[in-house]
Amino acid sequence: MLLQYIINGLSIGSVYAIIAIGYNMVYGILELLNFAHGDVYAVGCFLTFAMITGGFNPFLAILTGVIAGYLLNVIVERFAYRPVRFSGRVTPTITAVGIAYIARNFITGIWGPQTYPFSVGIPNQSWKIGNVVMGSLQIYILIIAVALMAAITFLLKHTKIGQSVIAISQSIPTASLMGIPVNRIISVVYGAGGALGVIGGILFCSYYNDIFVGIGFALGTMKAWMASIVGGVGSLKGAIIGAILLGLVESLVAGYISTTYRDAIVWGILILLVSIRPMGFFPAQISEKV
Repeated sequence: MLLQYIINGLSIGSVYAIIAIGYNMVYGILELLNFAHGDVYAVGCFLTFAMITGGFNPFLAILTGVIAGYLLNVIVERFAYRPVRFSGRVTPTITAVGIAYIARNFITGIWGPQTYPFSVGIPNQSWKIGNVVMGSLQIYILIIAVALMAAITFLLKHTKIGQSVIAISQSIPTASLMGIPVNRIISVVYGAGGALGVIGGILFCSYYNDIFVGIGFALGTMKAWMASIVGGVGSLKGAIIGAILLGLVESLVAGYISTTYRDAIVWGILILLVSIRPMGFFPAQISEKV
């Protein structure tokens, strides 16, 4: 059964990683904990759900949801975060919490607080090898997650926009003096985070076959934040490894100890890890911004 739990943990951990990457990219540039990340991308997930239930092609519905997540995050950055970018850390954090509540109430006002069945129409076949059962959906999740993580890593290390992101993360004023369009790059990073969040949210809802208003907070704000802390806030590698580790721990705790107290036990393990490694296992090397 150990191998089965590991496969399950890798599947859900890959979803956490997709969401945590967007979360960490924002922190890497602005050192801002974007607590609105989950609730904002949840709007894109519910838009996808509404289009699928309305009879639209699932691929078109997913594409629309991803684009909506991108644009919504760009709008939020432009009109909510940019005006308070240099106002310390308290004001942007309060702004993020306010945006989260607005997005969550928007979803509740349209779709209500209930849980809905969710499916993108992909048949989930299962294969049994010995005592291990692996579904096609788990394979799709792993392939999509690995492809996205590889693409983002390549873009950051080998493209002009990636180098601009790294330069801005070191110093916004210096990057601006070097001719880098700081506001445009930051908007792209926020938008990419929103798009990744919608993809991760759709994969999560497909994995568990339901969607509810709390997916933004439970998955984006809590899980991505937890993964980022374990791996190292602001570190791309840390976000990925922390998310995979979180998925594995959740699966093993649920399998060997208890599903009822899974989250409580996992949070206890998190507290222990943080007490040992306060900066995470792979802390970001962020220069002090002066």
